[in-house]
Amino acid sequence: MWCSAASTGEEPYSIAMTLVEALGDHAARHCTVFASDIDSQVLAKTDTGVYSLNQVKALPVECLKRFFLKGTGSHAGLVKVRPELRAMVNFGRMNLTDARYDVKGPFDVIFCRNVMIYFDKPTQGQVLSRFEPLMKPRALLFAEHSENFTYVSQAFRLRGQTVYELTRDGKLAAAAQKRTLAGELA
Repeated sequence: MWCSAASTGEEPYSIAMTLVEALGDHAARHCTVFASDIDSQVLAKTDTGVYSLNQVKALPVECLKRFFLKGTGSHAGLVKVRPELRAMVNFGRMNLTDARYDVKGPFDVIFCRNVMIYFDKPTQGQVLSRFEPLMKPRALLFAEHSENFTYVSQAFRLRGQTVYELTRDGKLAAAAQKRTLAGELA
């Protein structure tokens, strides 16, 4: 899975927690969440997995005990993501408007929430076309309620209010993108 706008890390760690709860500890260990953001400073803080108790107060107590270590002494009032959950999440800097993404797919799911609203329709289309070759056929793309890609790309169909499914084969999209790039370089 790829969380393409990770910000301070709450979303990718929540995705990892959901994987553990849905698949169990053993199966979830084989899952990876790639979390990217444009802000290197935010990613450096996020990579530590340390949050204030106020930031995690909405989580159930059982969840806090299962997935976080409680700080003591000079770290009182803080929690840290447990190492086994932290190991499931890999962070990296990425600008979604770059012409190429240095990320390996294929992904089953891409989360791209609360970022596309900042792009105009042509830029949204470019980002979506870069997602295609990185996704498995029928992979899912999660957006935010205010984001609508129906009129931006024919490669995705709406499956729910904020969930899109890739309808084209990502390998075909990758081949087409390589042909386009080769034509631009010629």
